[in-house]
Amino acid sequence: MNRIRAARQALGLTQLELAARARVSPRTIHAVEKGKPCRQATKRRILTALGVPWELRHEYFPAPRTVPAPTESAARAAQGA
Repeated sequence: MNRIRAARQALGLTQLELAARARVSPRTIHAVEKGKPCRQATKRRILTALGVPWELRHEYFPAPRTVPAPTESAARAAQGA
């Protein structure tokens, strides 16, 4: 289960109530609970509203995925060379 959703439910909050506490839209809470990325400022607001220290943010929000740089041969193949 999503850690944000679990923390919200543990506090007995609805998505609407958490959104009001965090000063973000309910749609943002819904998206975050679905695993969508959000800005760092939004993460900070949500964690603060849940009473979670900022230092634990990596436990509540997954690390962004990185896209590996294309290799030289892959770049040539994409160009049709």
